[in-house]
Amino acid sequence: KTIKLEIISQKSANDDAGRKGVQIVLVHGSYHGAWCWKDTFMPYLSARGFDVCALSLRGHGTSTVPVDEETGERAKVAGSLQTHADDVRTFLESLGDDKQVVVVGHSFGGLIVQQVLADQSTNGGPSNVVGAVLACSVPPSGNQAMVGRIFKAAPWLSVKITYAMITDAFKKDANLMQDIFFRGPGSLPDTESLRILERLQEVQIRMLDVAALPNDLPVKTPKSAASGNWPPVLVLGAEQDSIVDSDGLRETADAFCTAPLTLAGIGHDVMLDAGWETAAEATADFITKRTV
Repeated sequence: KTIKLEIISQKSANDDAGRKGVQIVLVHGSYHGAWCWKDTFMPYLSARGFDVCALSLRGHGTSTVPVDEETGERAKVAGSLQTHADDVRTFLESLGDDKQVVVVGHSFGGLIVQQVLADQSTNGGPSNVVGAVLACSVPPSGNQAMVGRIFKAAPWLSVKITYAMITDAFKKDANLMQDIFFRGPGSLPDTESLRILERLQEVQIRMLDVAALPNDLPVKTPKSAASGNWPPVLVLGAEQDSIVDSDGLRETADAFCTAPLTLAGIGHDVMLDAGWETAAEATADFITKRTV
């Protein structure tokens, strides 16, 4: 079955900014879709002079939902790390070599972007990617060590997150959802919280088989690869992130031979939480310096 990805695009609203030819591509994390960037990062980056688009990974948003070949029913998992990376790579290549592409990945979307960069740098992947932003990204080794550390540091929070993810309970409980993706209950106005909750409920498939994921890890990075042409990377973290801890953030930054930038007063969903502008500004400033 052919997989078609949902793409939401917004052209530059400021052609005088001198950023013609730069294309930003936004990749969401688990349970989200292209929608999560639509009202925040996309208009902000457009106003800064960039063409920007967001994609929904297979099984998310209005993208094709994979089918189990044996049963003919909806697959339990949308794809593997490499499958998702191949989908993103195919889209990036469709943009053409005349574009300077910067790809932004959030959470598990960040891990997928890391795989795209590894393919580009070591296996002849897309040649038009000139930079990347990894926002609250799962580190190259995956999330298992982080889960263990968070359990030791905050057992009750860890149990709540694990329970919520296994049972999808966060889709029915706005407070639990805010515990996981934001800064806790009250992080968002009630109307916005309910809007996001409704969007999260739309996803009926797991992005990745987390139990099988370690077989594909760690992802190759500039630190671990013997060679390769790696683009510059911005590693963004959030001070009040309940999913990606500071050690995980440092692991990602160290792997890409850079220092992390941690944003104060914001939770895991840096594109939806109050204060998202700080994350969008850091992203735009990084891209401006690297491409213009």
